[in-house]
Amino acid sequence: MKSFSEEWEKIHSTQEWGRYPSETVIRFIARNYYKTEREKIKILDFGCGAGAHTWYLAREGFDVYAFDGSKSAVDKAEKYLEADGYKNVHFAVMDGAEIQYEKDFFDCVVDSVCICANTKQNIQNMYKEVYDVLKTGGKLYTSCFGTKTQGYGTGKCIENGTYEDIESGVLAGRAIAHFFFKEELESTLKSVGFRNIVIDNILYTDNGVQVEQFIAQAEK
Repeated sequence: MKSFSEEWEKIHSTQEWGRYPSETVIRFIARNYYKTEREKIKILDFGCGAGAHTWYLAREGFDVYAFDGSKSAVDKAEKYLEADGYKNVHFAVMDGAEIQYEKDFFDCVVDSVCICANTKQNIQNMYKEVYDVLKTGGKLYTSCFGTKTQGYGTGKCIENGTYEDIESGVLAGRAIAHFFFKEELESTLKSVGFRNIVIDNILYTDNGVQVEQFIAQAEK
């Protein structure tokens, strides 16, 4: 079942995107993978957008794979990395609910607020896809927005917790978004088989706009 919204192609083809990785992604990668033979660690940047995290992972010497549903986003990411001399990243354009990688292939998957930009069923499907392509013992980093984020409850309600045409906040003009409760995120990850789940809650203000994020780590 296709999950990608063409609205994201419009966004990536007309807007510039941030080029710096999230501090929480850096911390997760550093704590789990810096003391490894990095060139042997396969990491997937799930929904890579314009390549901020792809660039960071390539710079740190990992075997990096990255995809997005938006061709414009992937084109930008490729040019961004090639400009800095990183030509060995495996890029692809594909739908997050139907990713085309071998099972038990990756040591790690990084999802920075990509999977949550979907309906609950698509989110469930994507986490199952991630679980399948991870090696046993492989780790997932995933982040999503909570219900204390400004804009929650505005726009068109598609289902409980899922909205489109959000009217305010960091998600305004960003197609569909599902807003999680912590317990919901944990149960969703458990339902597809993940274990050793740790979820942190971050509440901050971005240019006067309140944002709540859940940062989760899990293991296959």
